[in-house]
Amino acid sequence: MSKFLSSISVLIPFLLSAYVMYTISFVIVPLAHYLSTSVPNVVLAITLSWIGGGIGGFVFGRLSDLIGRKKALIISFFLFSIPAILLYFVNNLLELYILWFIIGFGVNGENGISYVIIAELRLTNLRGFLGGMMQGFYALGALLGAITTTFMGDRFLLIFLIAGIVSLLSFIFYPFIPEEKVKYESRSRLTDIFSQKMIGLTAISSIASLTSFLYIISAFELLPTILQNNELVAIGDIIAVLSFSLSGYISDIKGRKFSAIIFGILAVISSALFLLSNILALTIYFSSAFFAFFGVWLSELYPPQVRGTGSNFALLIGRIIGGGFGTFIVTLLPFPLKISLGIVLIIASVISVISMNLLRPITN
Repeated sequence: MSKFLSSISVLIPFLLSAYVMYTISFVIVPLAHYLSTSVPNVVLAITLSWIGGGIGGFVFGRLSDLIGRKKALIISFFLFSIPAILLYFVNNLLELYILWFIIGFGVNGENGISYVIIAELRLTNLRGFLGGMMQGFYALGALLGAITTTFMGDRFLLIFLIAGIVSLLSFIFYPFIPEEKVKYESRSRLTDIFSQKMIGLTAISSIASLTSFLYIISAFELLPTILQNNELVAIGDIIAVLSFSLSGYISDIKGRKFSAIIFGILAVISSALFLLSNILALTIYFSSAFFAFFGVWLSELYPPQVRGTGSNFALLIGRIIGGGFGTFIVTLLPFPLKISLGIVLIIASVISVISMNLLRPITN
């Protein structure tokens, strides 16, 4: 099997899961009208998806340690593609909440396992580059959602049906997804990641995950509202896709910590500069790449027998608190939205840089 096909087979399902995850962002208002409810009630579905995502990532990470990466991965495909199709037939708010929780569960389950698969690849020395490119696909998934929306007209529910059907392509690529020959430890314990040997890594990586998600999700969710410029946001998304790949590549050449700290420092500076001018928000899209290869890096730090469990526990903390409640935390501050976002981004990036500098692999 060629290296190219193996890499593409990991990347494409990740992209399709991101495509599904972002669909709701483009139809919040018409969906609220259709369901005869308020916009905040629809937005709550996004929060539920992050809660489901945190749980799903951890559950699938643990499952991948017990039965194997690929076996766990194929289950996750069903959990984000089929519910997306069913959303086309949604009739009430409860159905929306249930389906969107399941989608978050499946998407982040797929993501967490993909990070581990990339971390274990021996077919390439560019694991950071692949991880960065993969993470950048979240921005590309948003662009696919925007493109789909432009062709829907008034039939806004089609975005779910189209994304769900397209995401079924994940099953076509599944046979070509590589999986290294590692020994899966059915006797490995969940509590191993809290042992004296691993508790330091688990604690520090959880802090890094929380603040990184707080930065990324708050920025990407709120910048479009602040900028009120779709062209500028699209340019920012493209910059993010490219910078995430660049950051991952630098991490392969100079080391994970080097790249994370360099881009993290840029994130602190760009967050402050953003307060001076909206156009400088583009620097936030670029510097957010300190998070590019974080999932792969976490997976590399843990021993193989608890790699999925440990990395996805840290990501669970980030997804639920930073991802699920990040935008809410920003809105709690008693300042204009732009200033509140700038303050949160500065604090989050500073803590992320410090915590990532403290990350160390587990040694025997």
